[in-house]
Amino acid sequence: MKRKLSLIMLIAIVMTSLLSACSQSASQGGAAENSATAAPKSDISVVLTKIGNNLDPAEANSLDTSTIMYHVYDTFIKFDNDFNILPGVATAWSQPDSTTIEFTIGEGYKFHNGDPMTIDDVVYSVERLAKVPKKASFMSMIKSVEGSGNKVTVKLTEPNSGAIRNFGDVVIVSKKYLQEAGDKYANAPIGTGPYTVAEYVPGSKVVLKAWADYPFEKASIQTITFKAIEEASAKYIAVETGDADFAGIAARDQDRAKGNDKLTYFEAPSTFTGFVAMNTTAAPFDNVNIRRAMAYAYNNEGISAITPGKTIIDSMVPKMFSTYYSSPNLPKYDLQKAKELLEKEGYGAGKPLQFTAWTYQGNDPELEAFQAELKTIGVEMDIQNLEFGVFLEKMANKEYQLLVGGWSDTTGNTLSSLESYWSGSFGQMNITFYTNPKVEELYAVAKKATSEAELKEAAKEIQDIAAQDVPMIPTATKMSYYAMNKNLEGVEILTSGLISFRGSKIK
Repeated sequence: MKRKLSLIMLIAIVMTSLLSACSQSASQGGAAENSATAAPKSDISVVLTKIGNNLDPAEANSLDTSTIMYHVYDTFIKFDNDFNILPGVATAWSQPDSTTIEFTIGEGYKFHNGDPMTIDDVVYSVERLAKVPKKASFMSMIKSVEGSGNKVTVKLTEPNSGAIRNFGDVVIVSKKYLQEAGDKYANAPIGTGPYTVAEYVPGSKVVLKAWADYPFEKASIQTITFKAIEEASAKYIAVETGDADFAGIAARDQDRAKGNDKLTYFEAPSTFTGFVAMNTTAAPFDNVNIRRAMAYAYNNEGISAITPGKTIIDSMVPKMFSTYYSSPNLPKYDLQKAKELLEKEGYGAGKPLQFTAWTYQGNDPELEAFQAELKTIGVEMDIQNLEFGVFLEKMANKEYQLLVGGWSDTTGNTLSSLESYWSGSFGQMNITFYTNPKVEELYAVAKKATSEAELKEAAKEIQDIAAQDVPMIPTATKMSYYAMNKNLEGVEILTSGLISFRGSKIK
């Protein structure tokens, strides 16, 4: 979400290279059998947790999708590990006043179909988001976008302290191609990045090929195959056996990775924020007492301990942000209080609370532990596992009761986290469809804040109110752990969770 792999057997790759070399030498009359040597490995496979049904990052609202498409598209701007703004397609930017952003656009870019990137394409890349529901909150702040020469001028509807950071998620598309392709565009994308999409199997894999006509420094890795593997231990096994070259792994596998001389191990903090979300627009979770009962029943410390490497949190703002705040209003684990609130609302032995919880992670031991806690106080929670693309679609359509999930912040914008409680982000960050008049006022203050102190105070008050109304239960953050082929170099792993192989090579 905003905040925000076919597994190729190594031996198969080597054999393919050998056979290709032999065939070529033989056709030239050489003694291939005696002199052929396998070409340097230039293909890699990467394990991700999930691959959705839509490759448009704006529509998918998924970190894994953003990682894949980071190689196909370019964005206005980028970020380093400290969320400092770096050039993307925009080589420079400025804010001449509180409601104007000016971008200077670089030269030499072209699309995969050979068309040069124009200033009209850059402007259209923003304007087209008006038709993307998940970008409604972004577009609500934009009054106009105009291009002239190599400049793009964005006029905001009102001052917005985090506006420029949101352009880090805006990918540059071809206006002509997108309008001609229509609905087919998303899964047959044309970008300006160093890779093109060669194969896409929704829910399963995406194969990228290096673009031979890329106008800048060309990619060394010729083929990147991304494949979804949800089960944590299977990810590590894929890398350990050589079936994959890179994977995010579970904390419990870090010692194995550290001790394997064929692998490189890496770990880093993340902006990941785990949560239990409740649909506040429908029974039973339109009732604040029922939501608070769920929060009291959630044994965060015990449940988080099921998965090594997790740290409990009590805010929807990432811990590394200055606006992180632990509100005393958030219910702490207390089954008796949970039971009393349920009884107050008429639920008990004769009338148990019944609802369905969604997950997209297959067998989810943490959700099952929550189910067991609820059972002790007479609550019947059924667990339903959905395919990830279906999960996202139905969530945005308010078709759920309770779900578990998590997201990472990709821009370092504090406002993105606060959008979890803002009505302007329904279906995107605010997936509980929660609204509170005071929160709306405070979000407006945070958005227009001109000082860190003003922003922090507004964020604190929002978190106090949200902790009382508890539309979401913050659960845990986690370190990120990775294992990769020791010969794979130049992988860029960002705090946001994005992973780039643009500058990678196999030594």
